[in-house]
Amino acid sequence: MSQINWRKNVQDAAKEIAGGSRLMLLFFHQPEELGSIKSFEECFTNDDVIKTIERETAPVMINVSESKDIAEKYCVEWTPTVVLADEKGEELERWIGYLPAEDFIPQLMLSTALSDFHLGRLNEAVAELEQLIDTYPHSECVPEAEYFLGVSKFKQNGDMAALADVCSTLNEKYPDSLWAKKGSIWAHLTRKAFIPFSEGTSLGGGQY
Repeated sequence: MSQINWRKNVQDAAKEIAGGSRLMLLFFHQPEELGSIKSFEECFTNDDVIKTIERETAPVMINVSESKDIAEKYCVEWTPTVVLADEKGEELERWIGYLPAEDFIPQLMLSTALSDFHLGRLNEAVAELEQLIDTYPHSECVPEAEYFLGVSKFKQNGDMAALADVCSTLNEKYPDSLWAKKGSIWAHLTRKAFIPFSEGTSLGGGQY
């Protein structure tokens, strides 16, 4: 059976991903805590989880009882906590709590895509969000992925159609979701030409 190659420390992981597109995955755990135990026994033994982690990240296992300074640095208040960080160790995304393998993978895909979004790597974010939606269409992560897919496409070229489309998609497929409510502000949009995003002042700052 394959195993996750946990890097020795944050410094080694940072050097490994320097200059590339991969991220650090920091897994904060406590050996005696049930969610941490289940993560190691049921999630991190899954071949698909292992492949996804190794492909997208340089993972580091951090025992919060032994590494209190690192846990405090990342404001870890509960375990397990997963943090995605860049090569400087700056946090980009996190989630808290145990997830079974079938939910861990789409969550990691979403968090990786959102990390690329935060880093301004919009082409990568769009590709990753589309892959998540296509591969795991029934995941609870999909409404958020749809929302940020529209936002990422809008930020790429300022085309309001991307926001109009995501509003329509969320209303049709996930009408009761929080993300449908967030996307509802774009219900009035049409495909008219408008001043691109780059000329606006903030997200949604283009004029239409």
